[in-house]
Amino acid sequence: MNIKQLVKLIFVNTFIYFAGVSSVYAFTCYDSTGNVLSYTQSPVTANAYVNLQPSVQAGQNLVVDLSNSIFCKNDDPSARRDQVNMIRGSAYGGVLNNFRGSLRYYGSSYTFPLTNPTHQQDFPSGNYTAWNTQLYLTPISAAGGVVVNRGTHFATLVMYQVGSNIVGGGNVNTSTFTWNLYANNDVVVPIGGCDVSSRNVVVNLPEYPGSAQPVPLSIYCASSQNISYYLTGTTDTSSNIFANTLSGANAAKGVGIQMVRNGNAIPANQNVQLGRVGSSAVNLGLSARYSRTQGQVTAGKVQSVIGVTFMYD
Repeated sequence: MNIKQLVKLIFVNTFIYFAGVSSVYAFTCYDSTGNVLSYTQSPVTANAYVNLQPSVQAGQNLVVDLSNSIFCKNDDPSARRDQVNMIRGSAYGGVLNNFRGSLRYYGSSYTFPLTNPTHQQDFPSGNYTAWNTQLYLTPISAAGGVVVNRGTHFATLVMYQVGSNIVGGGNVNTSTFTWNLYANNDVVVPIGGCDVSSRNVVVNLPEYPGSAQPVPLSIYCASSQNISYYLTGTTDTSSNIFANTLSGANAAKGVGIQMVRNGNAIPANQNVQLGRVGSSAVNLGLSARYSRTQGQVTAGKVQSVIGVTFMYD
């Protein structure tokens, strides 16, 4: 039985020296797949692939920590000063297009999508260092989630770079780069203030009539919340019996599935109070068992798909 919760960059500046002509990259980055992102003109657009490791946090949910996926350096640190900030146009996109949150850029937080530029950050190191930037979502539900598949565009960041000579501050060059961020892995981004232990729980029942089997599903919240939930799915002769969704010659007849808590069958669409839930996971206390419906019981396979929707005050 399935129980599913409803839930690169190289900034290029060209310097001409009278001793000869050489092209010096002022700023270089690479992403988690090893792609070096480089451009010889501005404005330009680049694709960066990053590893998403979302988590529920107090008041906001981490979507991606770009310091795990993007690394940058100053290619001429002894002669050039690079200052970089993020500007208006930076926003969530794709499956996260309608969401809001915050961008944390080198320790300072800004409303995201950006309506104003961030502070300028110096890049003095000639060695690749982690790009200290994180994206967060503002929770909009109890424990919902959005599936982000590998290769999916989920956000856009617009970067503005100012390069100048360390001595005298001359030879100023500015560049604008648009980064389209793509997921390098398959994840579910939590969009609620709480999260669950699994979003796809499979419970295997013994042969009929068999005994009730526990449903390993728990919930935790970044801060204490008063949580309730309800079940959804196709019901049979009673609102507390979920129908066998299989059909055909191999499907069992006369039997469905009940979800039980504290020995009592839970009807569909009926709120179940779980109480206060904090950072310690709380098990929903559910078990699944067979239940008779109308007609004679015949041998075969039984499957029910039941959704769990969470709510909080």
